[in-house]
Amino acid sequence: MKLKIVCLNVWIGGILFDEIVAFLREQNADIVLLQEVYNGDASFTKKQYRTLSELQTLLGYQYAHFAPAFLEDAEGKEVVQGNAILSKLPLTEVSVTFYDVGFGKRDANDNTTFHITPRNLQHIVADLNGIKLHVLNTQGIWGTNGDDNERRLHMSDHILKESGNSAPLIFAGDLNVNEKTETVKRIEKKLTNVFKNQLVTSFNLKRKDLVQDPGYATSVVDMLFVSPDIKVLSASVPQVDVSDHLPLVCEIEL
Repeated sequence: MKLKIVCLNVWIGGILFDEIVAFLREQNADIVLLQEVYNGDASFTKKQYRTLSELQTLLGYQYAHFAPAFLEDAEGKEVVQGNAILSKLPLTEVSVTFYDVGFGKRDANDNTTFHITPRNLQHIVADLNGIKLHVLNTQGIWGTNGDDNERRLHMSDHILKESGNSAPLIFAGDLNVNEKTETVKRIEKKLTNVFKNQLVTSFNLKRKDLVQDPGYATSVVDMLFVSPDIKVLSASVPQVDVSDHLPLVCEIEL
């Protein structure tokens, strides 16, 4: 069976919300992995703080799961941010584990504390005509650079432990660490890095200040991995202006 997968950091809940909707509607993927998703209720005025419910409704996905990571203040009240998966396939199992700082609150105006932002690993099992398809999604540990450190290495170890011997399996996300690191190499020992050595950057440079931080131009932090039993039919990174990150699109066959 063939499936289409999309992975996208939606950028603070979806600053370019209408553009995200148009892109995802055009892609019509079977499974969508998202980071920086808000799950606020109808009392929030801006759609970006209702990311999950808005996208699920507008795109018509029957199944969805949200992995809350932390709380922030928005529009005078608290809203939860985390990772989310939209799926056309039924979800039979779901879990959320924290590999660094546990669930808590973050001050969005204090970037000196972003490095201790709570981070989790979302794990769902989708029913593919009786086959258990494991899908893992995360936003990795933030830092002022994309180099290895003890916490990021622990993150990769946690991902590998959570994946276990599960197959078929897809793992994707904004890892917040560069591709050519020991953190990523550890994951590559077990899973196939679909876009390995194919990208110069995974950021949408139209939305980045390269004068202030030129490193964005050569940083690949968004990645997609599959277990060896999955056949990759195509892989692309559309150059679309929907976020400060670029989306990853992959067609697979099981």
